[in-house]
Amino acid sequence: MPLPTWTLISTHGLVLFHIALIGDSTMREIAEELGLTERRVAQIIRDLSDAEMLSTVRNGRRNTYAVNIDAHFMAPPVQSIRIADFLNLVGTRRVSVA
Repeated sequence: MPLPTWTLISTHGLVLFHIALIGDSTMREIAEELGLTERRVAQIIRDLSDAEMLSTVRNGRRNTYAVNIDAHFMAPPVQSIRIADFLNLVGTRRVSVA
């Protein structure tokens, strides 16, 4: 059976999950894992950072990303849900949190 051309979770959500699991990943590693371009991952990380869902810390020549577990979803139907509660619900270990 061929894979569908759509996903239930947006690329923003997939990047957030990936960072929650593996916070020391580079943009290149995230892009390769998710089948996205590095440019797209960079834009998503900027979007998530602007929404205060992620923080970025410079470690030498690399950036490290961490999920802000106290942030909330932005869409009105789910804006009362904290990122931490959602990650716990889906069983994601919060290895990299801010």
